[in-house]
Amino acid sequence: MLRRVVFTSRSIGAAGLSTVSLAHILGAGERNNRRDQVGSGMVIHGDRILQALEGPAHEVGRTLERIKADPRHTDVEIIVDAVVTSRTLTEPMVLCDDPEAFLRAVKLPCLSLVTPEMAEAVLERRLAA
Repeated sequence: MLRRVVFTSRSIGAAGLSTVSLAHILGAGERNNRRDQVGSGMVIHGDRILQALEGPAHEVGRTLERIKADPRHTDVEIIVDAVVTSRTLTEPMVLCDDPEAFLRAVKLPCLSLVTPEMAEAVLERRLAA
């Protein structure tokens, strides 16, 4: 069974999204997601993070619990949590390189306003501008 979770969170303090911290997050995410067969995409805008996870239901759940326990961010809000029949996210970790363009493309002023209805548009863009 495949599971898709789309959520937002907020980084805590400057260390939450420093270059070193971000490199560590992406490296660990890439390694863990590859091992667990989880696909992931992330957009960071200001102190807000939008992330989607897809893969085996149990592994997506474990990944989400690790993220919730990470002290670098808070306010995890689940937007979509669904069983899916096919994958949209095939890469273990993808970071959107132009969050401003992404927000324009999905017609949002900020990531905190993503709704479940918008999640499909977000996934169609594979979280990349």
